[in-house]
Amino acid sequence: MADQTAQQQVPILAALAQATRLEILARVAGAGAKGVAAGDIARSIRCPASTLSFHLKELSRTGILEARPRGRFIIYSLQRDALDALARFIAGLAGVEALPRPRKPAAARSALRRAARDRAQLSMFGD
Repeated sequence: MADQTAQQQVPILAALAQATRLEILARVAGAGAKGVAAGDIARSIRCPASTLSFHLKELSRTGILEARPRGRFIIYSLQRDALDALARFIAGLAGVEALPRPRKPAAARSALRRAARDRAQLSMFGD
């Protein structure tokens, strides 16, 4: 296992080592591809807005959550590619044969790169 791969997973593993963040991920995963608004997440896990904002920022920073504006709201959805890479890494630690890496069409990969660039500029409050 390459040291570079391990170093890429460290921030994700650190972000996931917190119970509230795992609750957030479960709520976002339950919403599917359409995603879920931050307010809905806060109500469902009973988390104050300021605390939720901090956790969402940490999860988005690692690339496992995508934040996209919709009107006055920020909608969060899972970044399946980042979670797939984490699963492959953990499978490698367990000695399991490498999981197949899903391949997206070039247009989809380009759109993901643009979205990641745009995501770096977003916050829960849209500023």
